[in-house]
Amino acid sequence: MLETLGREPEWTRKLAESELRRRVVDVERDGYVRPERLTLKEMVERFQRDYLPARNLKKSTMLHYQGDLRRHLIPALGRHLLTELEQHPELIDRYIVLKSAQGLSPKTIGHHLRTLSLVFKVAQRWRLVRTNPCTLIERPRVEEAEMQVLTEIEIARLIAAYHQLETEAEEADSLWWAISRRLVLVALGTAMRRGELLALRWQDVKLLDGLVRVERSYVRNEMTTPKSRASRRTIELGPRIRAAFEEQWEQTSYRADSDIVFCHPQIGTPLDASKLSRCYLRPALKRAGIEKPFRPWHDLRHTALTHEAAAGNPQAYIQLKAGHSQGTITERYIHAAQVLFPGAAARAEERMFGSA
Repeated sequence: MLETLGREPEWTRKLAESELRRRVVDVERDGYVRPERLTLKEMVERFQRDYLPARNLKKSTMLHYQGDLRRHLIPALGRHLLTELEQHPELIDRYIVLKSAQGLSPKTIGHHLRTLSLVFKVAQRWRLVRTNPCTLIERPRVEEAEMQVLTEIEIARLIAAYHQLETEAEEADSLWWAISRRLVLVALGTAMRRGELLALRWQDVKLLDGLVRVERSYVRNEMTTPKSRASRRTIELGPRIRAAFEEQWEQTSYRADSDIVFCHPQIGTPLDASKLSRCYLRPALKRAGIEKPFRPWHDLRHTALTHEAAAGNPQAYIQLKAGHSQGTITERYIHAAQVLFPGAAARAEERMFGSA
């Protein structure tokens, strides 16, 4: 049986003999199976049909894979044979250059490469290729985005702005300002993620014990499990956050154990986080005079965890509260606290030299 490996100058006699030796080893070990001539597009069709449905993946993960493949990888690389991409990883390097020129961030391109690598990993297991070319690719360097953290004064101004806007609004809209204010307070006091806040039910809140249990998340209009196993956690409530929950309990019409805590006041459905950001949180930030590039929900969580570190709470406690699976993630907030909240050095000197 003859097989054409490619044309010169890519395939020389020396390379062909080397490939022949590898094939002989394969035959002696497993029996030789000639790879099918599949394009990446054809492989992706099999990948989506025969691999993804049985992985028990979250809806958001499935949508990420499908979006990366349909909108980016298939249009750019779908016509190439799997073996062609395997033998010419420079095609993948060109893809990185193309997407960078289109303005995609290094982080987004990295997501694309992880998706492509998974497709090749499956193809390798199905013996359609011998190697995964993505393992040879240098991914674009991702620079960590600078965290925006509200100071104590900015937090006070933000809450005061909410009260002002709540008072100025008409009765129907005042109700929404109050819900948004309480939600922001709970976000700052618990460091919960946006989806975790929106999915919170009254059965998860133990007001007498001052505890809240994170059991689920609301992502892409769907109730799902938390981000990771570490994200299932119990968080202690301080007096101000407990008061915010008590106020929400008194004002809401939905108080059954299965009802959502921060829900639509008329119909009890989950809130629209984008609308809350656009119509309430951003205007409150503007009224408070906070002009830094603040990302709603993300930076509320960053603010909460950085203040936890600045308060001197141990890393293990902060990691548990944040639901981080790795301590290295938590260390970012400890570092930020040292930079944004000076005074740690003076306190240490006072401890060491105060009695001298």
